[in-house]
Amino acid sequence: MKKLLLSITALLAVATGFARQSAGFAIVIDPESHRQAATELQGYIQALEEMQGFHVYIVEDRWGVPDSIRQELQRLHRQKKSPIVGAVFIGDIPVPMIRDAQFLTSAFKMSQKQPWPDSSVPSDRFYDDFGLQFKFLKRDSVSPHLFYYSLSHEGNQRLHPDLFTGRLRPTDAGGTSRYEKLRVYLRKATDAKRHPEKLQSTFVYTGSGSLTESRVAHIGEQMAMREHFPTLAMQPGAFSYMDFGDERFIKRRLMNEMMRPDLGIALMHHHGDFDTQYLTSYPKPSGTQQALDYLLYSYRVRLQRARRYGENVDSVRHLLTERDHLPEEWLKGEPTAEHQHLDSLMEDSLNLTLKDFLNYGYRPNCRVAIYDACYNAAFQNDDCIANEYIFSGGKTIAGLGGTVNVLQDKWPDHLIGLLGQGLTVGRINQLCPELEMHVVGDPTYVFLADKGNGQSADEQSLTMIEQGNRLSDSQLLHTLRTSPLGLVRLQAFMLLQDRNSDLLTAAIEAASLDNFELLQRFAVNAMQKCGDPRLAPSLARIIVSNNTSARVAFNAQQAIQFFPEEAIMPAINKALDSIAPYVTWPDEYRQKRATEASHYAKRWEADIRSMVSGQMSERRMHIQADRMKIYLPPYLAADVAAFTEKTTDPTLQVELLSTLGWHRLAYTHKEVIAIVERMTTNGSLPPEVRHEAIKTLKRLKY
Repeated sequence: MKKLLLSITALLAVATGFARQSAGFAIVIDPESHRQAATELQGYIQALEEMQGFHVYIVEDRWGVPDSIRQELQRLHRQKKSPIVGAVFIGDIPVPMIRDAQFLTSAFKMSQKQPWPDSSVPSDRFYDDFGLQFKFLKRDSVSPHLFYYSLSHEGNQRLHPDLFTGRLRPTDAGGTSRYEKLRVYLRKATDAKRHPEKLQSTFVYTGSGSLTESRVAHIGEQMAMREHFPTLAMQPGAFSYMDFGDERFIKRRLMNEMMRPDLGIALMHHHGDFDTQYLTSYPKPSGTQQALDYLLYSYRVRLQRARRYGENVDSVRHLLTERDHLPEEWLKGEPTAEHQHLDSLMEDSLNLTLKDFLNYGYRPNCRVAIYDACYNAAFQNDDCIANEYIFSGGKTIAGLGGTVNVLQDKWPDHLIGLLGQGLTVGRINQLCPELEMHVVGDPTYVFLADKGNGQSADEQSLTMIEQGNRLSDSQLLHTLRTSPLGLVRLQAFMLLQDRNSDLLTAAIEAASLDNFELLQRFAVNAMQKCGDPRLAPSLARIIVSNNTSARVAFNAQQAIQFFPEEAIMPAINKALDSIAPYVTWPDEYRQKRATEASHYAKRWEADIRSMVSGQMSERRMHIQADRMKIYLPPYLAADVAAFTEKTTDPTLQVELLSTLGWHRLAYTHKEVIAIVERMTTNGSLPPEVRHEAIKTLKRLKY
């Protein structure tokens, strides 16, 4: 234990910079930005060196090509003296747009047949993860700062960034020159280094459609915040919280809270786009005209999302006609100018958009903003929410957000307690990597370390991460079962899941009983991915429970479709038998639960068996291959793998192999691996099939 404590102390010391280490840091900047902000850049560099102990390298981008920048960063990382541990990309630095790698994102699953700017993932993992390999595809003809790459089979198929990175990409949006924005920001970032401050307060906002249906999830998150920041427990006003339901039009109240001068970290759960934080839902209609307005508003938003995510707009119109009884003629075209004006007024009241920073003088002061929302950090655009936060004139230095979709059931506050103990925001993102997640702002930003007594939950979690395989699966399972800290138990569970441990089934069973709602929710999600029939009793117990968290209950219902009917239905009936003496109206209770369960059982089996038996049309097979990225019951995965090997359509083989790679936690994964491994060495298969098989094998075996 002493060795573990020394390990974590040393790691935090290096990360804070206050230990005067000689780690290298690269500033990648375009020539014009360098010229325009030379004085401010020099002040920023001096602060990095004098206050944080970095040895700073300036990499002026005279190539304008991502590959050349990556090669230079690799060279600086490999050198023996002061190798770089991080980098910041300032100004007009090329944006890599990654394709064939959606499995490395938390949620993004758009058909790559959609326009490339929409169906690719803007990601600086191209620059900071040297284990990945890429094949250059093309440069965008309309937006020349975008460069498209395909993830190659030759490199890793998981993320393990070698550097922490951040983006500073000011634009001319809003009437202020990009160079003036850069100069002002660099002065702000430099001042923050010259006058470091302790973390004083945190704020959590929960918007419509994000944890809103589960009060238990709210309670668990608030408990977790106190585990993240135990030294703030006795500090007045250290923890604040706001829900979209607290006020009919919450936007101004949220902006006021975000402008608190002492606010350190803000975590915002909501839906989003590059230009919008969707804070709340339209108030429930109270009259005929309001009902009509609400339907038209819903219609507009639904169509907007359909286009964004590549859905068939005509089918969306058809569904809206059925569901909302809207007249067909309204849905043939766009809403009228009058209705669009009405929508605009609604959005102005409900959502926070780019124009609000100027119109309301919105200047957020939270030093670090975390956007648990889609697209808020899409820095490849002319402007985005995360850019406005750091360039608006307030005290916000950095944000963590996604360039594309972000999964709702993720761990958005993973390790954030270490921000209050001296770890840089860039290092936090490096430890929790996803293809879409980025630091927008200075990745070296750091609070003054505030050390409490003993190891905090996040320090213990970081110790487990850094120890790697030196911690056995049985030790992790013991931690999951015995730690008094929910965040530590969750970290142990996630490590066992990441290893696809032989003890995973036991870990899922233990986690499904946990009092920490997020851990229990993740356990149910893992049941879906694993599908081991031995988990059927645990899933059944949750299904029949009278008082399960709404979010856990919903995920448990969804999990039914991933288990064999002959395993899950008897387990549910047995669980219902066990609680019958303890519920009123037991027959009605049984019928409701059993009916709901039977609705999901065998939901996908007929289609998949039709495909693997060759009874499905070629067109439907391609649709089915894409659908099974999400909806492939593990008990059918080996059958799909066998069909993949024997079909003679190379395009379908590539699609099915890619799909199989999404299911590494399936309890049948060893059978799938054996088939995929054969395909990697089958010389009769086309190169593109063998290459996809190699990618899939790496994904399944890591």
